[in-house]
Amino acid sequence: MRLKALVWIARQGPSGPEVLLLERPPRRGGGEHPVTGKANPGETARACAEREALEETGLRGELVELQYAHRYRGRKGRVFEEHAFLLRAAGDAMPVLSDEHVGCRWAPAKEALAAVGWPAHRQALELALRAW
Repeated sequence: MRLKALVWIARQGPSGPEVLLLERPPRRGGGEHPVTGKANPGETARACAEREALEETGLRGELVELQYAHRYRGRKGRVFEEHAFLLRAAGDAMPVLSDEHVGCRWAPAKEALAAVGWPAHRQALELALRAW
């Protein structure tokens, strides 16, 4: 089993939390997603979440463990266990994207929930918004 982290990044907007939605390129399945990534050997889910958020967005902040993990089987049959986190970014936070993404936007909570397609990502976002 391979360990992964999923990180929803949020900042305070004018009328509540705004959620960072990252746009994947079509070659990576497209759509809007949170930060996700695989842990390095010996790396904890928390350390992975901090590293991946910084690598993919350049953002730091308060990292909150959401006490949610799910398992799934990848394309090559590998089993992954993905742990969910919320990163509370500064109100003026602006991401600097890695080449893994082709765009991003800050969305109000309801809009972000409507944009998320994967059930596990949606459940993690609901938990992140409750923890906000």
